[in-house]
Formats: sequence, C-alpha cells, structure tokens
Amino acid sequence: MLCDYLFSHSPAQHIQGGAHAESAAEQRSLEKAGFQLEGVVRAGESRAGAGRDGWLYSRLRDDPSPL
Repeated sequence: MLCDYLFSHSPAQHIQGGAHAESAAEQRSLEKAGFQLEGVVRAGESRAGAGRDGWLYSRLRDDPSPL
C-alpha cells in the first residue's frame, strides 16, 4: 500500500528495496508487494570482515499493483 501511496502522491517512477541473499522471507515479502528481482549486489555489505551479497528488487510506476 505504501508504494501505491507514493506513486499516487509523488513523481517517483521507481522504488527499490533489498533483501539478504539468504533470507527467503524478505524476498517473498518484496515479491508479494509487487517488486521484481533486478539482480545481485555482490559483496554489497560487510559483516564480520567478509563481503555479503544482497538481492536488489524494484517496482516501477507502470507495474501492476498486487492489491
């Protein structure tokens, strides 16, 4: 609903979100909200001195609302 509100009340064309590569729950929640996987951000985050991959998702104004 937040994305629909932002698209209705701002000129935004693109909203993006991220999920950890090992977090299926984060990925599912973004997909349920209408986001599509854009790609992998390799070693985009550091934890305990090691690079950690993340998944980048986005939703465009023209994408259908999941509601």
